[in-house]
Formats: sequence, structure tokens, C-alpha cells
Amino acid sequence: MDDPQTSAYQPVIGLEIHVQLSTRSKVFATEAFAFGGEPNTYVSPISLAHPGALPSLNQACIEQVVKLGLATHCQIDRQGYFARKNYFYPDLPKGYQLSQDQRPICYEGQVEVLQSDGSLKRVSLERIHLEEDAGKSIHDLDPEESLIDLNRAGTGLAEVVTRPDLRSAEEAGALLAEMRRLVRYIGVSDANMEQGNLRCDANVSIMPVGAEAYGTRVEIKNLNSITHLMRAIEHEIARQVRTVESGGTIVQETRTWDPVSQQTLPMRGKEMAADYRYFPEPDLLPLDLSEDLLHDLAASLPELPQARFQRYVAAGIPVNESFTLIEQRAFSDYFEALQRQSGDPKTAANWLLGPVRTYLNAEGIEIADFPVPPQAIAALMALVEEGQVSLPAAREQVFPALIAAPETAPQALAQRLEVMMESQAGELASAMAALMAAHPDEVARFRAGKKQLHGFFVGQLMRQFRGKADPKEVNEVVRQKLTAS
Repeated sequence: MDDPQTSAYQPVIGLEIHVQLSTRSKVFATEAFAFGGEPNTYVSPISLAHPGALPSLNQACIEQVVKLGLATHCQIDRQGYFARKNYFYPDLPKGYQLSQDQRPICYEGQVEVLQSDGSLKRVSLERIHLEEDAGKSIHDLDPEESLIDLNRAGTGLAEVVTRPDLRSAEEAGALLAEMRRLVRYIGVSDANMEQGNLRCDANVSIMPVGAEAYGTRVEIKNLNSITHLMRAIEHEIARQVRTVESGGTIVQETRTWDPVSQQTLPMRGKEMAADYRYFPEPDLLPLDLSEDLLHDLAASLPELPQARFQRYVAAGIPVNESFTLIEQRAFSDYFEALQRQSGDPKTAANWLLGPVRTYLNAEGIEIADFPVPPQAIAALMALVEEGQVSLPAAREQVFPALIAAPETAPQALAQRLEVMMESQAGELASAMAALMAAHPDEVARFRAGKKQLHGFFVGQLMRQFRGKADPKEVNEVVRQKLTAS
């Protein structure tokens, strides 16, 4: 984007985000689905489109889409219907996809996207609708033929369609990351992009800076990672700029991203709504959502990540640390419990992002597998705050012992390890007097203005007491003795 030619144009970007819903069964069929199963085992007469097989709507899919709509401030259409979206492809046995056309369940919403500097960018949503997924065509297992796996056919998808509010690949990547975080928080999808549970199409166009009319848009299909999304958009913007600058015309089409060559490649001409010949599905009753259902679903929503982020920053936790704390709900929930137990958000964040996360990374585990409950970490924090255990001893000795014996009280572990500190003012004063007598030159230089020698005496005392002295008390004794006349 540093190219002068490129900087003369304004990118215009919208996303279509496909969220695979985490329900036990598919949206219009009763069979279960799990990633990694033997090909064509999670199928039924409905998903295989056998003659006479009739769809039956999975209520859980409706509820999950409504939850997502409520979390993104959408209007909810209480009445609606499903439509047949007609197209022919080998992994779509029926020859049509059950989707929604004129009456999406959720419409006119918005997402507030956290930027790297902690600011928010508001992105408008045109709609969120429910549809069924197609199967999967596999082109790299046979040298001559494509293989079809219909396990995924019929799984429930929430399609989130944004308005063209994005102006850079970075903003698009931030939005997709926000949606991934959001759907995980509210429990509607695990959003595992490697497994295809969260996928994205990007609509990209350019227009001269200052212009009002959008350019011809190109759709990039099936982007399954945030990195691929951003690189595909960056390449497509540059490609369109080169085309326009060389006197060419942008063709409305569908393209694919080739991660090997790092470029977008043409797939087909872009279909329009008329090409799909939408018409209402005759085998399903119209939707009719009750006010009670909407009320219950709204009440079931947790505190959303943006709200937690703002609360953490207001508590004095730096922006980058607040980002880390909200990234995964389980991690954030642990922090919530820890700060409630300790009453000290900043110190709780230091412990969670310091010793705890270091241990998790070293062991290759998630916070759900961390053996120490929040109340035990809070008790260890209290020992430090009350001056009963030094912070180094708490981190380096008591904390590892607590991991090995999480059912044992931190105070008992500190006593067993002999790191409990008691007031030693008299002993410290005597020891400091002896140090000053042994280092008269350092005392003189301190009193002449070399104040950093305060640390020299603190270090000497801490070593002498083998870390069992209270650092605050040590500092105070050193200060008093050195400044005494």
C-alpha cells in the first residue's frame, strides 16, 4: 500500500463470514457431524437428497443465529421463511441449498472491532441468515478425479454479511478476528478455521481517493485463515490498481486465493441473485419466533469481549495486556475469578500473564487444564501483599510447589519451604550498621550524592537474610540508616 499508484485509490471491502454452528445435529437433518470422520459416514436420506426425504428444522440452529444477532445488535425478524438457492455443483446433492433470501433472521446490526491501539471501529452488518453447508470437493487425493465427501453437507451455517465499511486488509483481518472471538464467547461455534468451521469471502473494489461511487467489486472465495484473508485482499487491491492504471477494466467475477503463488486467480463470473432462482422452500413451515424466546436468549448472553476489554483498560491494565486477557473466554473467565478473589485487577493480570501463562506455554496446555484454582493464586497474592512472603519467593518457590500440590494452602507451602517472613527490624538494623561499618567509602559516596548505592546495601542485606526479609522493610531500614545524621 506504499506504492504511490496504490495510495491514489481507496479500497472498499465487505466480508461474508460463514460460521459453522456447534449443534449436535445438522440444520435440516437429524444426523450428527464431527470433523475428521470417515468420508460419507455422517449422512442420511435427507442430506443425500433421496426422493421423498423431507427436511425438519433444528431449533437449536435458530437459537444460535438469534444469539449471534443479539450479540451484534441486530434487528430480529420474528417471522420469516427458508428459500431454495438453486445451483449445480457435485458436492450439493439436491441441486439447491436451503438458505434465506428476502427475510433473514437478523438484519441491520453492527460490530465494534477492537483496533491494535485500543480504539473501536464500527462495522455495519447487512444481515445474518441461516443456511445449510454444502459437502466438500477434494481435488488433491486422486491424480485424475475429484472426490466428494458429504459429511459436512447440511450442517448449519450462520452467514454474516457486512456492509462495505472496511478500508484496508488490516481492518478486514481485525473484523474476522473479532467475529471469531465473539462466536466463541457466546458459544455458537468453536470457529476453528483449520477445520473450516469459520470461513470468509471478501468483496473488494477500489475507487479514486475522494470519489463517492464504488468501483466494480470482485469476490474472493473460501479464505480459511486471517493471514490468507489479509494477503488476498492486499494482492487483489494491487491487482485492481495495476489493471486500472494500465487502461484495463475490472471485471465482476469470483476469484480464489492461491497461497502458493500468493495471488488471486479467476474462478467464474460472479453470480447475481437472479442466477440462483430463489423461491420459498415448500417443505418447511414459516418461522415464527416468540418474544419469550428472544428474551431468554438475550438473558443467556455473557458479558461480551469488548465490554471486558474496556473494563480492564479502565482498571489500569495496559491495552496490549487487556487484549491478551480477552482473547479466549476461558482465560478471561479465570482472570475474572482471580480479580474477584484478590480485589486487585492489575496484580491479578501480572500473575496470570506472567507465571501462569509461562507455565501454560511451557506445558503446551490451555487454562482449562491448569491445576491451580483462582482462589489459591489469590491467597498467594495476599501473602505477598501482606509482606509474609517476598514476591521472588512466591514466584520462584511457592508457585511451583502450588502447581505440584494445588490442594495445599499457599501459606502451608510457604512455611514448609521456610520462606515466610516476619518483622526483623531489629536484626536488619544491626546488620545494616555492620554493613555500613564494613563499607565506609560507599556510605560516604551515598551521602555525597551517589544515591544508586542504596541498591547496593539492599542487595547485601537481602543476600545476608537469604530472601526471607521483607523487601519493603529492608528498603526502609537502608533508607533510615543511610540518611541518619
